[in-house]
Amino acid sequence: NNPLLSRVIVNRVWHHLFGKGIVKTVDNFGHLGSRPSHPELLDYLAIDFTNKHWSIKELIYKIVTSRTFRQQSRPSSENDIDMDPENIFLSHMPMRRMEGEIIRDAILTVSGKLDPTVGGRSIPIHLTKFTSGRGRPASGPLDGDGRRSIYLSVRRNFLSPWMLVFDTPIPLGPVGRRNNSNVPAQPLALLNDPFVIEQAHFWAQKAIATAGQSPAAIITSLYRDAFSRPPTNEELHAAMDFLTTLASERNLEETDWPKSEELWADYAHVLLNTKEFISLP
Repeated sequence: NNPLLSRVIVNRVWHHLFGKGIVKTVDNFGHLGSRPSHPELLDYLAIDFTNKHWSIKELIYKIVTSRTFRQQSRPSSENDIDMDPENIFLSHMPMRRMEGEIIRDAILTVSGKLDPTVGGRSIPIHLTKFTSGRGRPASGPLDGDGRRSIYLSVRRNFLSPWMLVFDTPIPLGPVGRRNNSNVPAQPLALLNDPFVIEQAHFWAQKAIATAGQSPAAIITSLYRDAFSRPPTNEELHAAMDFLTTLASERNLEETDWPKSEELWADYAHVLLNTKEFISLP
């Protein structure tokens, strides 16, 4: 019967959907925490949540079908930015970088190597030669057997470097709100991590096999996989310019493009490094 419980649950769901809770300090509703940006909304959702038998599915459905959630992420006018620079009042949808686990799963999805099997034993994480320490476990496969990130094992002394780069919390206690940093190590990981490079090659193989012999068709296939949309004319021209330059450096004729896995793997790798791929607009 304590209203704090329903408010905390509602606020955490809101935080995961919008990237920021109605109460920004999701772990602290006390005097030292932040004030709610929309107190009436928090109370309304908390009461509605309990009236609907504490159904989180109902709560999520209510929020994601709202006009607020379905807004575009681009501000409609300069006035919105001037009046509310932190977008506290949600005049537009905040853009959020996805969590490391989701980025990894997305890469496996576009490459066609994701294993969607539910349940089973956890997969040991892949350890590099730089990972050392007492009790070092055996290294797991580079791609984690294609399993979703939720099935990767977590050992406090041997955490995944990939996950740490993308702000996965140190598992020493509960964390209601993760850090969301934007640091050079993240694009460097997307550029150089062997897992990303390997999956770019698998993705290129899939696109070449399914899209036919037309470079434009292969580009469109990659865009649909990555962004669920076809490329714009400008993006298509930019892709052709990039591929032409790359092919010229490698002495490839345009008729040889569809057969060159290296060429398309490099272009697929570019798409994996775009802001649109790792962000929720």
